[in-house]
Amino acid sequence: MQVKFYETDPLLKDHILMFAFAELSAEELSMTKFLPDNATSLTLFLNTDPFVRDHFTGDIVNYRIAFAGQYSKSVLYTPKEDIRIINVDFLPWGAYSIFGIEQSQLHNVTSDATELFPELKKLLPDLENHLHDDAYCVRILESFLIDELRKRTQTTDERIIKSCQQITENLGRVRIKDLCKNVGMSHSGFTNYFTAMIGVNPKLFGRVARFTAVQNFLGENPNAGWSDIVYQFDYFDQNHFIREFKKFTGAVPKDRRQWEALFDPLKRAIEEGLTVDNEQMKKYRDASLYQILHYMDEDV
Repeated sequence: MQVKFYETDPLLKDHILMFAFAELSAEELSMTKFLPDNATSLTLFLNTDPFVRDHFTGDIVNYRIAFAGQYSKSVLYTPKEDIRIINVDFLPWGAYSIFGIEQSQLHNVTSDATELFPELKKLLPDLENHLHDDAYCVRILESFLIDELRKRTQTTDERIIKSCQQITENLGRVRIKDLCKNVGMSHSGFTNYFTAMIGVNPKLFGRVARFTAVQNFLGENPNAGWSDIVYQFDYFDQNHFIREFKKFTGAVPKDRRQWEALFDPLKRAIEEGLTVDNEQMKKYRDASLYQILHYMDEDV
């Protein structure tokens, strides 16, 4: 696995978490389960003939540029060859802020980005001629996103952005009625606005935020037990956590080997010589791009 991060243009910092280049072997990708992480992404495949298959649904992604909306289920891709990609991870409200497209229609969907954003089609010839140069392709995508942002005549409702931040900072442990009161909106109005801009309703967003925090906690505390998780993250009981685990991963934890599966996936890359600073590590962990889950019992 090779990973490289690019500095985000200041104009995009309020909307995009990061630009990253990654090179993964077919085996690594086939062992990488993508978990819900309250993020949308734009992915440019640098392979000559891009092709990955959703292991669970059989759906094929063979677009040059793919856009993935908010996912509340895990995804496992099987490629026909090693892949090289540039991934643009948006902050929860970032895609709506830049493109103005209601994100609720893209929930659990990966689409051809050139169909969603026609201006991208004009860039395809240039990108196709520079697939070997990831830095050049990053600049092209960055310029496209800046242009799209400048076209927007409306800004994203700051109340929704602040609510997202509050939910995330509190690891999902925020009552929706309290959020409505804080922003001065009715429950239905708040839920509708939130879902349109973020892609999922605030309750589901909070559940994913808490589960993402659990992933990070387990990565840093591999010997944690049931009681640690239930207490730390306010799950009602052990069964409540197991149900959430199964909902988001499609499997249930069987034993402590499961915790090893939630280690920061950069560990192997670092052992192989990848050098990153603490800020990059935090961004990568927070984005939960490649939470690798081995030892999963999918028959349960």
